[in-house]
Amino acid sequence: MNLAKNAEILQSEYFNKVKYRAPSDPVIGAYADPKLEFIRRHVPLTGRILDVGCGNGIFTTRFATAEASVVGLDFSHYLLQQNPHSGLIRGDATGLPFGERSFDLVFEANVLHHVPDREQVIHEMARVSRKYVVLLEPNRYNPIMAGLSVVVRAERGGLKSCVSRLVKEMQNCGMKVVASLTTGMISQNNTPAVLVPWLRRFDRPIWCGEYIVLIGEKNRPEA
Repeated sequence: MNLAKNAEILQSEYFNKVKYRAPSDPVIGAYADPKLEFIRRHVPLTGRILDVGCGNGIFTTRFATAEASVVGLDFSHYLLQQNPHSGLIRGDATGLPFGERSFDLVFEANVLHHVPDREQVIHEMARVSRKYVVLLEPNRYNPIMAGLSVVVRAERGGLKSCVSRLVKEMQNCGMKVVASLTTGMISQNNTPAVLVPWLRRFDRPIWCGEYIVLIGEKNRPEA
C-alpha cells in the first residue's frame, strides 16, 4: 500500500470519530467570527461561495446569508451528517466536482495540513473560483498547534504549516496574495470555554497566533 493511500485511510479514520463543537457553540463563535471579519474586510462575502472541507458547518452556516449562496463539500459522511446546512456535497478536495469559475469565493479551513498534495487542493480551489481563494490553516510557530501536531498523528501536517509556505503554494497555483493575518489563541475544540474571555485579547495580528488566514486573488484577468 502506498504512502498516499495510507494517509487517506488515516485521515478517514480520524474524521470518522473526531468530536467537534456545534457551529452555534459560543466557543466556536469566538474562534470563527474574528477571522470572518478579517476576510470580510478584503473580500465581499456575496454571490456563490464554496466551503471546501466544510465539516460540521462552522463556517458554512456563517457564510450562508441573504447575499450568499453556499455549497459545503467534505469527504467525511460522518461530519456532513452533523452539518445543518442544506447545500452539501460529499466529494474530494483534490478533484472538486464543479466547472471552472463556478464560485465567486472558494474557502477552506484546516484542510491542507490533512492532505498529501496540498497544491493540488489549492489548484482545484483556484480552478473553480472566479476570483478569490481563502486559506485558513494552523500556524506551526504556535506552541499549542506545534504540540498537537506532534502528539496527534493525523495532525502531523500542521508541522509544515506557516505563512511563507502557504504564500509560495498559493503563488505556485497562479494566485497573488492580497491579505494575510496570523492571529488568535482560541481553537475550535481544545479551548475551555472559561478561558475565552481572557484569550479574546489575542484576536489581533500576532506572529505566534494559532491560525493563518491567507486571501488570494487570481492573477489572470476575468471576463
